[in-house]
Amino acid sequence: MSYLTPTQLFRLSFNNFPYLVCSRKSLLLQSKPFVPMKALLPLSLLTLVTGSMNAAVLITPASLTNSSGVSEFFPAANLINDSGLSGAATIDNYSTITHANAGAGNAWTTDAPGGGTADYFALGEAVAPTPVFTLGFDQSYTFTDLVFWGYHFGAANGNEVNAFTLEFSNDNGATFSSSTSVSQPLDAHAVSSAVTLPLGGAFTGDTVRVSLTDNHFGGSAAGGDRGGLGEIKFIGDTIPEPSSALLAGLGSLALLRRRR
Repeated sequence: MSYLTPTQLFRLSFNNFPYLVCSRKSLLLQSKPFVPMKALLPLSLLTLVTGSMNAAVLITPASLTNSSGVSEFFPAANLINDSGLSGAATIDNYSTITHANAGAGNAWTTDAPGGGTADYFALGEAVAPTPVFTLGFDQSYTFTDLVFWGYHFGAANGNEVNAFTLEFSNDNGATFSSSTSVSQPLDAHAVSSAVTLPLGGAFTGDTVRVSLTDNHFGGSAAGGDRGGLGEIKFIGDTIPEPSSALLAGLGSLALLRRRR
C-alpha cells in the first residue's frame, strides 16, 4: 500500500484545488492509493481558508467623487451613507431593507436644467452632463452585482436612474481596464426597494467609476427631468491578504512532515 505524503497532497491542493475542494469526498472513496486521515488536515485547513475567501458580501463604497461636475439638487454623498435606509443592510437582509422618501438628507438628484417637462438625458452634455461618480473602496474586491435603492416620494418616479455603465480600476483610479453596462426596463421602478443587477461577470478592482445614463422618462410615472437615486452598494467577494489561517495550514504541513 502506498500513501500520499502531506507535501504531495499540499501540491495537489494548489495545482488542482477546485477539483479537490468540490470532490474531496470522492477523493476519499474512489482514489487509489488511499490517503491517510492525518494527511487531510492541511487540505481541510486550505478548504476553510478558500471558503472564507469566496463568501459574498454587501459592499459599501468608502468614498464618492462627482467626476463629471454635474449640478446637484440633493448631494451625491447621500448615495453611500445609508442615510435613507430603514436599517443596517447586510448580504443576508438587504432585500428587506427599504429607502425613505427622497429628501436633501437621504437621496441624490440632479438639477432640472431643461425644466419640469424635459427629459434630462436627452438635453445633451452641454446642458445636462451625464452624472459620473468615482467610488473608492477600503480594499480590492471582486464585484458581481450592482445594488441600488430608488428615488421616490412614496410612488414610482420618472427621475429614478435605470441605466449604468461601470468601469473598474485596480490602481486607485489611475486607469480603468474593464467595463460593463446594466439597466432596468422602462417602468421597472425600484421605488423604496433594493434592485440587484448582475454585472454579467466578475470584475476586480479597488475603484469603480459609475456613469448614470438614463432614467424612466417616457414611462407611466411622472418625472424624468432629473436623474435621481437613493443608495448604491455592490455584491462581491473580498480579496484578502495572505491570512493567518493559511499560515497555520503551512505550519501544520511542516509539523506533519517532521513527524514522518
